[in-house]
Amino acid sequence: MLKSKFVQRIYSLLVGLLIFVYVTGGQILNPTSRDWLMVGDSAQHYLGWEFFRQTALLQWPLGLNPKLGLDISSSIPFTDSIPLAAFIFKPFNFLLPATFQYLGLWILVCFVLQSYLAARLLSHFLTDQIQIAIGTVFIALSPVLMYRLVHDGYGHIALASQFLILGALNLYFTKALRSLWWALLFVSTILIQAYFVPMVAAIWFAKLVQYLRHQGGSRSVVVKHCVVVAVASIATLIAGGYVALGSNLFTGSSEVTDSSFPYWFRWQPLSLIDIQTSFSGRWSHFLYDQQELRGDVEGFSFLGSGIILLASMVSLVYLYRYFVARFPRYQVSQDAVVVGAALVIATGWIVMSTQVFAMALFVLLAIFAIQFSIQRLFSKNGEPRSRHRLLYLLVAALAVYSMTFRPGIGDRTFFVYPLLPLFKQFTQTFHTHGRYIWPAYYLLVLVVIVATCRAFNKKLATVVLAGCLLFQVVDSASAVTTVRHRFTDAPRWVSPMQDPRWGELARTHKNVIALPLLINDVGGRWMLIADFAMQHKMGTNAVYFSRINMEEASQYAGRLHDGFLHGTLDASNIYIVTDDAYWEGVVGLKFPYAFTGDIDGFHVVVP
Repeated sequence: MLKSKFVQRIYSLLVGLLIFVYVTGGQILNPTSRDWLMVGDSAQHYLGWEFFRQTALLQWPLGLNPKLGLDISSSIPFTDSIPLAAFIFKPFNFLLPATFQYLGLWILVCFVLQSYLAARLLSHFLTDQIQIAIGTVFIALSPVLMYRLVHDGYGHIALASQFLILGALNLYFTKALRSLWWALLFVSTILIQAYFVPMVAAIWFAKLVQYLRHQGGSRSVVVKHCVVVAVASIATLIAGGYVALGSNLFTGSSEVTDSSFPYWFRWQPLSLIDIQTSFSGRWSHFLYDQQELRGDVEGFSFLGSGIILLASMVSLVYLYRYFVARFPRYQVSQDAVVVGAALVIATGWIVMSTQVFAMALFVLLAIFAIQFSIQRLFSKNGEPRSRHRLLYLLVAALAVYSMTFRPGIGDRTFFVYPLLPLFKQFTQTFHTHGRYIWPAYYLLVLVVIVATCRAFNKKLATVVLAGCLLFQVVDSASAVTTVRHRFTDAPRWVSPMQDPRWGELARTHKNVIALPLLINDVGGRWMLIADFAMQHKMGTNAVYFSRINMEEASQYAGRLHDGFLHGTLDASNIYIVTDDAYWEGVVGLKFPYAFTGDIDGFHVVVP
């Protein structure tokens, strides 16, 4: 069915396209449709691109975005606008319509590449093409992927690029050490979302060690490989614009204290069976919604009811085989064992309370993880079981990191441990910890699918896979509907800045300046001003960045304040005062500005 690469690609394209339409409705492919983007982080991604397309084609670094932020350092990576796509479309800007977004297309690309790389990954371990096809759909329909499209009510589109993890796993399980492919993967990862870099790097490092220790690889080959990857990565970081923040790239605007915001975003083990979190629908009507702490939303990692059923059935089957090995007279056919396992699960669902049943499935999942450790399942005959041990350890380390320094389960914290200074620096750079469960998540899903295919005969395994996939699709339909409504029912977005005077002012001024600064304003006021500035090809300091040099921003705010205090505002700017008390002070100074008053509810000063 998927024996040739061409057929595999066509199948992946069809699966990705069908799932994209199923999950989003498909309308977001319209490049001039932007209403669905004008909210939260989505607006940050979109407006970052719109400002970037107005910059010079040849500039250095290539990713600079100076009109968005002005005196505050800015480049395209810090608006999470998927710089890779921005660099691809920018040379064709003269052909693009005035309103153009590629984020809908990127979501389609995510589903297609997720499908393709899932099929390639499964092909390393399975030979039956129907089983590979079913497993591909399982991985492409991962709740952890679809949830990123509605996270916080609007989604984080770059983080839907989880195919990067699958790409790294594919290269890991490929025998050859493919330097150019690894370099391309690192370059792509840096230019898509930097949060994936440690995940890809962990898998890459495991591959290097495997190549040296278990494949008899040459050290000189590894050194050359590392040079290629390092040079490509460093050049991408510089050209992409990460250097715009200087040393602040590694600190951002967060403080590292025991009570600070980065450490809200943890992962905890019950997330694997937790069917619901903030802003998402109910991913299963078969399981129970678990208690969680504030911030556990970033650790959402529900496996899907079908995957949990597969793991539970395989665990029960192996427990039965362990029992039969001691009491052979209870031996029955494989079909009967599968039916019996299904009946045990169904009976538990009927007679147990929802919480007890969920805990029972969690125990079966834990038994599965112990029974099918990575090095045991993936090592082929004649290969040492330690072959993949480092991969297991590094992925486990990322999972531990995802728990932050306060590991726990459900809404409980077991203990808190201190962080070493060097480790604090890393946690400050990648402070949304819960996301680092994703490599373990995808490895677990892979193990479940492969273990199911190896636990039963081919026909029975295919039937079990198909049945559980159908169950998961039906069981998660309401949650997928919630995701789809995010795109199909987006309200029409209309700027409140409709007074004709705005257009007149835009024709004679260069920038729109907000004071007090609207930096990462959660109320969304920054978006209104930034959109106006973008539409009129002006610069603005109303921004939302993933990383900010707060010292630079504070100095900039001080200079603006001095300008208001002494009446020395730049005549090429329009000023919008964003605080009522501050506005009273501005009016009270009575400087002879060209205009001081309200327009569409905004306090405006025109020098």
